[in-house]
Amino acid sequence: MNVLIIEDEFHTSERLSHLIQSYDSSIQILQKLSSVSESIKWLSSHKSPDLIFQDIELSDGNCFDIYQSVEVKVPIVFTTAFSEYALKAFQLNSIDYIVKPYDATDIKRVLDKYSSMKAAFAPLDQGMLKDMLMEKTPTVKNRFLVRIGDQYKTVAVEEISFIRYEEGVNFIYLFNNEKYPIDNSLTELESQLNQSLFFRINRKYIININAIKKIDNWFNSRIKLELAPNPNDDIIISRERMKNFKKWLDT
Repeated sequence: MNVLIIEDEFHTSERLSHLIQSYDSSIQILQKLSSVSESIKWLSSHKSPDLIFQDIELSDGNCFDIYQSVEVKVPIVFTTAFSEYALKAFQLNSIDYIVKPYDATDIKRVLDKYSSMKAAFAPLDQGMLKDMLMEKTPTVKNRFLVRIGDQYKTVAVEEISFIRYEEGVNFIYLFNNEKYPIDNSLTELESQLNQSLFFRINRKYIININAIKKIDNWFNSRIKLELAPNPNDDIIISRERMKNFKKWLDT
């Protein structure tokens, strides 16, 4: 079986690939794509895979932007931060899904289903998918609950300067230099934050617009940022996010 993964978070994509091949080492991962533009280009120029694992929200758009440009008739498993309740309707169209954070049990469930029902999978109903996603947009959060040892603390989103992925863990950095680990993935956090205030600049960072101190042109038509507080890291806007980043700044 040949599988295509479309997921914009590098570590999530790598983990998904590992879980799939742990289920069956004979499964071939054809490619791991991270954006709408990459996916359209790949699907337009390659033979269709047997199965697609598809993140809904990508760095440069969402998944139905892909399928409005390219006709895809293979079954799709959506990987998403939406709740199971919100996505039950996907099953009506023979589309399955796994809710982040997922594990080996979830992968086994969808691959077992694919093996037993692959002949019955229907082509993607784009209109149905788009309508459901518009109705089930995640609620924007005003605060997050973080753990400090044996205690808990609430952090208002206005206090957050940036969120950074560090060695397998996401950390919230506050304007007052405090730092707290948080269990949510960057993709989940991106969907839970006010998009006029926060932006996912690359696979490692989500930043608050009020944290930007300086914007410089960088190599290969990219942009480098200086943030407050200083994360002691090169904050580079990835090329695929550049257009949306400039649009975000100008909103």
